This record gives sequence, structure tokens and C-alpha cells, in this order.
Amino acid sequence: MLRDDRESFYGAAIDLLRSGDDSRGALYVVSILAAGQLLLRALSDPDLPKERVLALAHAASQTGVMVDVVVAKHLAEQARLLDDNVCPPELQRLMDLLSHVTDGSRVLPFLMALARQPNPHLQSKAVLMIGRINRNAKWVQSRLMDADPRVRANAVEALWGTDSEEVRQLLRAAGHDSNNRVAGNALMALYRLGDEWAIAELRKMAVHESRLFRATAAWVMGETGDPRFTKALARMIGEPNPTVRARAFAALGRIRSLIIQAREAQEWRVISRFQRIRRNDWRELHLEATSQDGHDQVKILPTHLILIADAGEISSFSLEERQVPRSLAITFLYPRSSEGEPTPFQQGALHALGWKRPADQWAIVPFVPTPQPNRQTSLAGEKIEFTVEETPTLELAAPQLTADSTLLDASLNKVALKAECPKFWAAIRRATQVDSSIRGKRNIVLFSQDEISTPSDYTELATAVMSCGIAIHGLSLIPNRTMDSLCQASQGSFQLLSSEDQIAPAVEQIYLSLMARYLVKYQPTEEARSLRMIVNTPPGWGETTIDIPQPVSPRTAANTE
Repeated sequence: MLRDDRESFYGAAIDLLRSGDDSRGALYVVSILAAGQLLLRALSDPDLPKERVLALAHAASQTGVMVDVVVAKHLAEQARLLDDNVCPPELQRLMDLLSHVTDGSRVLPFLMALARQPNPHLQSKAVLMIGRINRNAKWVQSRLMDADPRVRANAVEALWGTDSEEVRQLLRAAGHDSNNRVAGNALMALYRLGDEWAIAELRKMAVHESRLFRATAAWVMGETGDPRFTKALARMIGEPNPTVRARAFAALGRIRSLIIQAREAQEWRVISRFQRIRRNDWRELHLEATSQDGHDQVKILPTHLILIADAGEISSFSLEERQVPRSLAITFLYPRSSEGEPTPFQQGALHALGWKRPADQWAIVPFVPTPQPNRQTSLAGEKIEFTVEETPTLELAAPQLTADSTLLDASLNKVALKAECPKFWAAIRRATQVDSSIRGKRNIVLFSQDEISTPSDYTELATAVMSCGIAIHGLSLIPNRTMDSLCQASQGSFQLLSSEDQIAPAVEQIYLSLMARYLVKYQPTEEARSLRMIVNTPPGWGETTIDIPQPVSPRTAANTE
């Protein structure tokens, strides 16, 4: 039939291929098309849907035909015969097909030839494929000098997924291109790399004087799936330009759909804790996101993080991945209780014990609460004056650090004998006596439900804590200037809790945050009391809200009233 009536054979073959028949007989027909010099015609036939064209190319490759080479060679030959601004639909289809069936290694010479042709459609597509093959920023930079914006836009798109400082600088420059598509492609690339610079630039583009730029901004915002852009897109729906309105409406729909997908996929556990809180300083906090069971850590990019202080979004922040200590040495200090059940602090430590890494060593030290000194208190009409806790003269025994979770569990569940428990400041002093051979970053997790006095050797003690590199993380149910000051001086943290229900989660959160991989810095918002953090990634979503500690002036000692 092929010899007698090529057109009838070709028509029957296209009908068979259009039907989706993947039998051995269909594969044989494909081999006949290739042998009969009809393969290129079939690959560019508008009667075949795109998915069937791709299936045909795959089938032809199974018969031994190097489809990408055949197509690329044909395109290079035909490009020389075209007018500058005309590209037949069949060649456009072949160019699109080539981008799906080649890895570039065999067709690079043909692509280079196409990139030198004046036809803008073929040239821009060739630039895109070459850029994806070699990922060379300098080569892409040379194409950004091209007068045709399609070439520049495809050159930028070729760098999607490539990350280096050179690439980022090039993309930031392209983000200010005079063409909306070039700028949009650059901001899309930067956003996907996690570059927060793209967020501010997209918001600027959304109010650009050109409707083309505004429409492009809406499209990019929708592609990101980032809920932080919903307010900007909602404003754009009121635009007088119908294209901008349509793009904004479509983008809002896409963002809502992606949010639903992320929330239905996985819910991350977001963990955070403030570090230094100094007046007029940037705020710093540690951040981590994991699966609910803690087994999987979530990779967070700056563009995945949304910060909201009270009701206002924080637009200026940084997210840095930090070196997590391989091991931690932690002493848990808490008031002794004579009750048989673990206190909320002990419950929190027991919860944290489930997360403990094998290399981490803990010490459990209950202390005897000391009444507030130098205060006269009325009790049944009598005046009682407490005495100051004095600095002990005996040598202090260091807390016993261990990595054995079974021993730690037993220590946290037992009722400690009063005679075995030091007083508050003695417990702090003991913690500074830990054997220097102990490996791991040293921390104290401390809880007090009473106001703490200032001992006579406070300055000396604070200096010892700092010289040992111990960070103290304090929890209290009442304002406590002395304890707050010591925590700040040690580069630790102090949290004022409003109820006993917050104690256990706060203890667990402190331990988890010590292993957090990210450091967040942001400029403070006036009088903000709480910080909401949303981690919005393609495979999942999570959030947490924490109170913002009030700033204190730097000092190493405190004066109680």
C-alpha cells in the first residue's frame, strides 16, 4: 500500500495512531513511516494531539530512530529558508516536540545553528533549550543583549532551577528588564530559588504603570501559590483592564487550590523560640519545621516563610540555615515537688525526652525554692523577714549528665528528697561546674514560679555562666527581672508564661528549638505582642504563634525593686 498509494497509507496510519493503539502492529506501522520518510510529516501533523505525537516519537525511538537528531536537523535546514518573522505551524510543532524528546547532547550543534537564525520563534526556542543544556550564566547573559524580548525571556527561563550567586545577580538584573515577560521570568526564577528579593519586586510590579507588567505580576503570583499575595491580587480584581482582572482572578483561584492541596497533604510541626531581645535591635529567633512525628525535617526557603506581627505582615526579614550542634549538654532546673505526679515542667521534659538525640546528655536537678529576701510579709498579722540565700562555702557537686533515656525518665518521674536538692542559686552554681570534658553546647532550661532574689555574688556568677558558654533559657509565671537579666546575659531566652498549661509545651519547645536549623532575623514592629509564622511549602503547610518578649537593655546584673 505504501508503494502504490502513499497518501492512503499515510491517512490510515494517522487514523491508527490517533486511536491510541499501542500494539506491536502499531509499532510496526511507525517503523514503516520512518522507513518511508513520512515520520517528520506525522510528527508535525495537526490532526494528531500532542500526547499522541509524543507517543509516536517514543515509539519511533524504540525502532532505533534517533528522533531528536532527525527533528533538529530538519529544523536547522528549514530555518535557512524562512522569512525572518514567519514560522509555519508544522515547524513550531516540531520545535516544541524537540524540547520534550532530547537531553541536548546529540543536537547541540543544530540548536546552535538555530540560535543564529533570524527567525524569532525558532531562535528563542533554541536559546531556551541551549540554556537548559549548559546552564551557563555567561552564555545566557550574552543572549540578554538580544533585541528580541522572546529570546531574552527564554534565556532567563533556561536558568530556572540553577542556583549560584552569579545566576542570582543576573536574574536580579533581568528583573528590571523593559519587557514584562523577561522581568516576570526572572522574578519567577528568583522566587523558586527562595530569594526574598523577588517578593518585594512582585508587589512593585503589581502596581506598575503598564498593564502588561501588572498582568505578568498576577500570573507569577498565581504560579507561586503563595498566600501572602492574596491581598495584592484582590486589589487587582478591581482593575479597569480586563486582562489584568482575568489574570488576578485566575491567580487567586490557583493560590487557593494550592493552599488546599498543601494543607490536605501534610501538616508540619513548626517550632520557634526567640533569641536576643534588645531594644532597637533586629529580632532573632530559631525556627524548625518537621513532620508531626519529627522524623522528617522540612527544607525551608525564605519564600516559604510568612511572618505576621499582630495583624501586620513583616516584609523585611532574613532566613539563614545555621549549623546545628551535633550534641547538647542540658541541665533541667525546676522547683522540687512533694507530689507523686510529675509537675508540668517535668511533663514537658518527659515529652522532650521522646525527641532526644542519642548524643545529647541531660542532667535533672530539682531545687528547693527560696523565699524572696529582704521583704517584709504580713502573715496572720505578724511581720516576717526572710534571709538572703548565702553563697555556699562548701565545694559544689556537678550535675550528673547522662545520655541514658531510661535513667532520665526515672529521674523525671521520681519525687526527689528535699535533702538532696540545692537551693536556687546553688543549683545555678552547680551547673557551671560541669566537667569541661563534656562535649556539646551547654544549656540550662530553668523554671521558677517565684520571684528570684539577687545574690551577693550575682556579677561573679553571671560572669561564670558566660565564660562557660552556658545559655540559660528561663520560664516563669511572674515577671522576674533577675532571672530575665541572667538569661539575656547568657545569650539565652526568657519567657513569661500566663498559665500553668503553657509550661509543659514551653519546655518541649525550648529543647526542640535548640536543634532548629534556621535563624530568622527581622526588624521589630512597634508594640507587636505576638508573632505568627506560616511555613507554606509545596508538599505541606504548618504554622505557630508565639509571644514576643519585651526588650530589655543589655546588662549583666539586675537590681530588684
